[in-house]
This record gives sequence, C-alpha cells and structure tokens, in this order.
Amino acid sequence: MKKALLVILSILIVCSTQAKHRKHKKTVKQVNKIEAIKMQRTACYGRCPAYKIELNKNGNVIYTAIRFTEDSGVFEKNIGKKGATDIFDQALTTKVDTCKNEYMIRPVDLPGLIFTITYADSTKIINNANFGPEVLKKLADKMDEITGKKVDETWHRKIK
Repeated sequence: MKKALLVILSILIVCSTQAKHRKHKKTVKQVNKIEAIKMQRTACYGRCPAYKIELNKNGNVIYTAIRFTEDSGVFEKNIGKKGATDIFDQALTTKVDTCKNEYMIRPVDLPGLIFTITYADSTKIINNANFGPEVLKKLADKMDEITGKKVDETWHRKIK
C-alpha cells in the first residue's frame, strides 16, 4: 500500500514539473514571435496630439500624424532590427502579454492609449493602457522616443 501511494505521489510530482516546463517553454517560444507593436494615442476634447506608431520586427516604423501634431501625414523610416528588438524585449520582459485587454477610464475627455501587439499566431489589444500598469507607460515612452514627437530628415513621407 505504501509503495502504491509512493508511486502515485511520484507520478503526480513528475507530471506537475512537466506541466510547468511546458508552460515556460510556450512562453519562451511566444517571446521570440512578436511580429509588430502598434501604439496609438487618441484625441481628447482639447488639443491632445493624436498619432500612431507602428514598429515591425525588421525595424521598419510607420508614423501616422493624425491631429494636433507638429507634422501631418504618414512617414516611415527604419530604426534597424536591433532597435526593434530592444523595444520588443522590453515588452516581453515586462510581460505585457499578461495585461488586461482594457483598463477602466473614468474621465471621458482624456486621450486614450491603445497598444496592438501582433504575435505570429495571435494579436493582443490593450485599450486605455495609460490607466494600466506602469510597464505600459514605459513602453509608450519607448515608442515615443522613436519619433521624438516630430518628423526630421531621417523620415520619408509615405504616399498613399
């Protein structure tokens, strides 16, 4: 009887360890598969700048200045694969994929912050990210650093 109980307990421990290992392996596998991050700042009732910054894994950035920005139009440049990897790594190490899909916004006149993170096999959208955890604000700051909130000579106007 004791031997049977010991065998069952051993099997449960091994299965539990294997399940944790598989879960970790899946997370690591997904980490390497971010394809793109898009950040959108939405308008407010005042003069809040509205724009989108889209970054893909090869470093290509598309900046769309929508309203109350220093420039207007669609611009693109390449910050290099390393620049993109640095931002993607920040998103992964801070576990942005575990954030809620939406955070409650109380005052309706404030600008919104929306992230769309595209993985090889899925997409994560986070609405009202500015009311979420600090990691989302830091990721937004990192994305804003790409543009410096204005277009300079390194950007090329994209004609649609």
